Parts: sequence; C-alpha cells; structure tokens
Amino acid sequence: MRWSLVLPAALVPTGAAALAAWRARRRYVAVTVRGGSMLPTLSDGDRVLIRRGARGLRRDDIVVVACPDPYTSWRDRPPVSGDLTATEWFIKRAVALAGEPFGGGPVPAGHLAVVGDSVGDDSRRRGPCPVDQVLGVVVRSLGRAAPGDPVLEDVPPASPGRLPALVRVRPGRWARPGGRRRAG
Repeated sequence: MRWSLVLPAALVPTGAAALAAWRARRRYVAVTVRGGSMLPTLSDGDRVLIRRGARGLRRDDIVVVACPDPYTSWRDRPPVSGDLTATEWFIKRAVALAGEPFGGGPVPAGHLAVVGDSVGDDSRRRGPCPVDQVLGVVVRSLGRAAPGDPVLEDVPPASPGRLPALVRVRPGRWARPGGRRRAG
C-alpha cells in the first residue's frame, strides 16, 4: 500500500513564506545606534540591519561586537550567543583582520581590530577583539529610529526575502537606488 501526501496549493507558498521568515529572524537583527563613536558615519538614533555572524567579514565593514569587560577586555569572555540581552554591544569599524598590522604588530589569528570613526572605547585601548565576540556585520541602513524603538530586535520581515531598498554607495554613505544620498 502506498501513501502520498497531498497539500492544498495554498499551503505550499505559506510554508515557504514561514520558512523564509524563520530564516530571516535567525540571520538578521535591527540595531539602533546609541552614542557617537561612529560619527559621522552613524549617528545616535540611526538604525542598521546586521547579518548575524562574522562570515564574509572584510576590512572596513561596520560590525556589532560584545562590549569588553572593563578590567579584562575581551579575554576569557564566552562566545556571543543568540541572546541579544546577554551583553551590552559596541558598533565599530573592522580596521584590521588576522595577520594584518595594527598597533605595532599583527592582529592575532581569530581576532580583528575594531575602531570607532571618532573617539571611543575600541581596540586602540582594549586590544584586538576575538572573532567569536562579533554579533554581526552591518548590511543596510534603516534610517532613524522612532521614539521607543528597541535598541536590538530580531527582524520580522515585512515580506519574506525582501530587505529595505537601500544600498551601500561607499563607506559612510547609503542611498536609495535611483534616489538621493543620505549621509550615515
């Protein structure tokens, strides 16, 4: 005897949309910038979309990393988890990757140097950041935060697989395709 599963045609797209929404929530996080260490690229209150993880990380990417301990820096910290409330977060620029020169010597394997675009607490003071402390890499600007918006939140996509129509023009600049530029 053979059994076959027959699904109504309406359930297939709905299932695909649910799967896409689940994957988007696991892969992306909306972050509201607090503070001025990334001025003029990012201002207090700007929102950015980050892709979780350090995969594909390049020099000059903007990253969100776990805030270092005031006494031990990033040493002996457990790797970041999916829990967004487990730690405070920094948003910085990756200026040197493993093996590249930074601060008088090469960045150790499994680390990167992160620096704010203006003054702030970063690798110049704390030393290289372990890659396992990276929450994610900024992929798009989302504009200004509305009052009361959470600082970190999982992203529920409005339309599965569609991200806001903003593209990176050059470091520090974001623009709508065919539209005017917006300074970050």
